[in-house]
Parts: sequence; structure tokens; C-alpha cells
Amino acid sequence: MTIPPAMNPAPKKGLSLAVVIGIIAAVVILLLCCVIGVVVAVTGDDKPGASPSASAASAAATPAGVVASPSASPSPSASPSPSPSPSPATVKMPNLVGVNAAVAEDKLRKLGFTKIDFGSLDPDDTLVIIRANWTVKKQSEKAGTMVSVDTLIVLSVSKK
Repeated sequence: MTIPPAMNPAPKKGLSLAVVIGIIAAVVILLLCCVIGVVVAVTGDDKPGASPSASAASAAATPAGVVASPSASPSPSASPSPSPSPSPATVKMPNLVGVNAAVAEDKLRKLGFTKIDFGSLDPDDTLVIIRANWTVKKQSEKAGTMVSVDTLIVLSVSKK
């Protein structure tokens, strides 16, 4: 009986399984980093006074009806007394129910509100990221009431 010579299979061309898994893992990590970067860029920092645009908007906004009272001129012999700290301005709360959340936020910022928060009413979408995709369903302050501009306004929103 003759034994056939050992057959050496030709080396396979292509990537090994370990290399393919490594490439897939790297791509997934890269995509996650990109998604996180986009989310941070879109949402920004919602802390009051943290973003330059919010500070500029609140500094530039002068609500109608706010009038500075003239102070009495001090007598030459008396030392000037410290002026009391100004109380926050109050404005009439608009009705925002049914309004797009991004538009509602813009209206509130133009009125001088600095503390605006959004809460989702949708059980499947709990994080409000892109406000233009949401509609205001409830508001924390009743429409038509006079509200201080430093009051926290919570808008309950839905995508439905």
C-alpha cells in the first residue's frame, strides 16, 4: 500500500477572524464617539448662564413694562446709601401649549426667562435632545400670569 504524499493546502488569502473582529470593534467605538459628539454639540449646556448665547439673550432682552425708577439725589453732606438690589422683572407668561418646543424656548428667552427645562411625556422617548422634534403639551406656569424671569419654567413635551 502506498501512502500519498502530504498535501499542503495553499495559504488562505484574506483576514483572520481576530482581525475582522478587531476592525468591527474599532468601527463601533468610532461611531459611538461620533454620536456622543453630535449629541453634545446639538444639546449644548443647558445650565443657566453657561452658554454665551443664553447670557447674551438675557442681557439683551429688556421686557416691556420694566421701568427704572429715578433715584433721589443725595445731599452733598450725606454719604450715599447703598442701593437695594433690583428685584427680578416680571412678565406675562405666554400660552405655549401646542407650540413647537424650539419656538417656545425662543419666545421665553426673548421675554427674558433664563431657567427653562424640558420634560418628555413619551414613555419611549425620555430624553429631549432636538427640541424642534417636540411639541409643548403642558407648561409649569399658567398662561397669562405674571411670572418672575428667574422662575424655573418646565415645558412638558411630546413627539406625538
